[in-house]
Amino acid sequence: MDMQDRLKAVRKSLKKTQSEFGKTLGCSRDTIANYEGGRAVPTDTFLQLICAKFPINEEWLRTGKGVMTLDTETSLFAAFSKQYELTAAEQQVARYLLALSPDERKHILKHLRGLSDAIEHADEESAAKAAAREAKVEEYRQELEAQEKGPPASETFDGEKRA
Repeated sequence: MDMQDRLKAVRKSLKKTQSEFGKTLGCSRDTIANYEGGRAVPTDTFLQLICAKFPINEEWLRTGKGVMTLDTETSLFAAFSKQYELTAAEQQVARYLLALSPDERKHILKHLRGLSDAIEHADEESAAKAAAREAKVEEYRQELEAQEKGPPASETFDGEKRA
């Protein structure tokens, strides 16, 4: 089966006329007819658009290998991954979380909130300690400045006031 035959098979599986298929993809009926007739070769962008709009396996569309349609969950996840530019690791995490039961996800969220609270509390304690240190440093600085200026003129060296 050639590319032109696969394109026609996709359109027919969707139960669309060439005009309807073209309109959905932003091109004319003539463009679709030319692709299906083998008179023109579709661009990579056009093939990707078909796979983005419909649950079509891009590898099958390009090479004929595999199955024509993807299950809806796979195609939705692929679109989601592409839209949010997920890395392979991020995709694995998302698939893992989606595979968990609602109860398991609830427990994970509970633990994540606990971790977040613990980090926030540690940050607050750290900020409080830093503020206390800064206050102590300021107190010492003021004492040093006072010592450098010397005693007020109204005091003697032994700390007694003059009359």
